[in-house]
Amino acid sequence: MSLEFPRLDHRLFRLAAVTAALIVGWFAFRPAMEVEGGLPWDKANHALAFLVLTVLTGLGWPRLSRLWLVALMLLAGVVVELIQGLEAIGRDADAMDVVADGVGILAGLAILSVQGIRGSRAA
Repeated sequence: MSLEFPRLDHRLFRLAAVTAALIVGWFAFRPAMEVEGGLPWDKANHALAFLVLTVLTGLGWPRLSRLWLVALMLLAGVVVELIQGLEAIGRDADAMDVVADGVGILAGLAILSVQGIRGSRAA
């Protein structure tokens, strides 16, 4: 049994992915003194953000292989941490945040792997 969705509009998911990336960027790069809200545990925020980004990107660009999707998401997580490590941002880079991003990416891949949501194109 597969889940059937009526004619997914990939453009809508692309817009949602870009919007989500901008929101995540805003949260990631605002100064530390302004940081509040979100989930009570910072690592959960990272995992949730990258789960959403992975699913939206996978649905927006369905021909993108899983390998490239994972590489793109991990690169984004590393870049976020490198930018957060800049003195001008006033935040700290944390390798464990990238690990939490990876957990979110894996969860997003699991969602995309549900038969009928994501094509069978593998990396």
